Amino acid sequence: MKTQTVFPFVLTTLIIISCTQQDKGSEQIPGIENTLKSVSLWIDSIPADPVKLLGSFERINQAIDSIGYPDAGYKFWQVDSQDSLSFKFMIEGYWPDLETYEIIHEHELYKQVMEAEKSDFEGLKNTWYHRFKKVK
Repeated sequence: MKTQTVFPFVLTTLIIISCTQQDKGSEQIPGIENTLKSVSLWIDSIPADPVKLLGSFERINQAIDSIGYPDAGYKFWQVDSQDSLSFKFMIEGYWPDLETYEIIHEHELYKQVMEAEKSDFEGLKNTWYHRFKKVK
């Protein structure tokens, strides 16, 4: 075959392959099922910068990943309503189970990162905290 004939054939084949949907289901590795959730609502007595707080939680989550639990950690939410009873933020923790929650919270790396990020949380007052377990 000549180069002029082969090139369009190869190009067409590559386009068809790249556009074909592939079944990703068999390639996915199932994650750990989180069966414990912690939720806390916060008031900012001193106006807090949500972007700075988000950065703190990202660093805390990186520490949790380093400890060996990438499926655990925190999500940081800012209240988006006027009738929130003065709550400004919600912190959602997600954990595989109570044992893992305790392992993470007692780990030296977690404690070090929490201590390093403590100054970002000084203007916040935790007004409500609960843990919830998944009903099965």
